[in-house]
Amino acid sequence: MARHIPGPLYYEQIGATGTPMIFLHSTPDDHRLWMFQTAHFSAWYRTIAVDLAGYGRSPAPQDGVSMADQAQACWELVDRITSGPIIIQGNSMGSEVAMHMADQRPQRTHCMILSGCGYLPDIREIQLKGKQAYRDEGIARRRTAVLFHFSPKMRAMPHVQHYADMVCALNNAGTLESIILMNQALADAKPEFYPRLDVPTLIITASEDFTRESAYKLQSHIKGSEIVCLEGAGHACNFEMPEAYDRLCIDYLTKRGLFPG
Repeated sequence: MARHIPGPLYYEQIGATGTPMIFLHSTPDDHRLWMFQTAHFSAWYRTIAVDLAGYGRSPAPQDGVSMADQAQACWELVDRITSGPIIIQGNSMGSEVAMHMADQRPQRTHCMILSGCGYLPDIREIQLKGKQAYRDEGIARRRTAVLFHFSPKMRAMPHVQHYADMVCALNNAGTLESIILMNQALADAKPEFYPRLDVPTLIITASEDFTRESAYKLQSHIKGSEIVCLEGAGHACNFEMPEAYDRLCIDYLTKRGLFPG
């Protein structure tokens, strides 16, 4: 069992056949951040959307939890489904978990598709400020933080408001402390492992994403990685522009010989 995570992670799978494609969400979201992709890509893959420890229906992490712990817990989940290689998609915090997964088992990682991501030292202060904001405001901060991941023009859209309400409906007694622990884990994470990542990687950033400039710096630290930018989208570009995001994924997977469609 993964360190600092007392139990298996919750996940939802769509599709009974095909290469497993695992989806890892940002904080403070849960697996439903990927609802468009899990539905769409299940036509060709077994799509597996995970609640990382402390979010949704997964157990709350313990003090000292790290990004590597979350990655180990994800591999434990994957091992119950397949012994073969997988495709990993991650947004924001989920992109850090994805990179740790690829670092832990590169031979099991066909490729990574990362979004809402950046070079860790650039976003350390953001995580520490977020941690303090949750201490000051409590769990009410979660809804504001979910909406912040969208471009300003999208935050008032009814379906985005509805999504934020759905995520916050799963608040429980351990959610607040879990989010605080993961903000600290992101702030504590070190980028030394980036240069040794050796799996095909696509980074999808967006013009309205606050990590956009930092995403290009991250790309320079991962050998062989590629980066593209979605114009007009925010941090949660996969949710905001699912058709454009999915097309970029399919183009990349096709180029790598990993798309069966």
